[in-house]
Amino acid sequence: MININMEINNKNLLKHKLDYLELSLKITKLRYRGEEPPIELIMQAHEVGCLAHIPDDELNNLLFDLDIQ
Repeated sequence: MININMEINNKNLLKHKLDYLELSLKITKLRYRGEEPPIELIMQAHEVGCLAHIPDDELNNLLFDLDIQ
């Protein structure tokens, strides 16, 4: 039973990491084009990043252009 729970947790963590990478890519593409991504997109990426255990310094880099840090 413990193995099954660990496998489910690992799958969830992987899904969160993939979701974070997709959101982070969207943000990066917008900024590369000179556009500021919507705050909702940034906050969603931050929230998913927390679930994915992304380090705080990387998550804070998502907010580098915002005054709410």
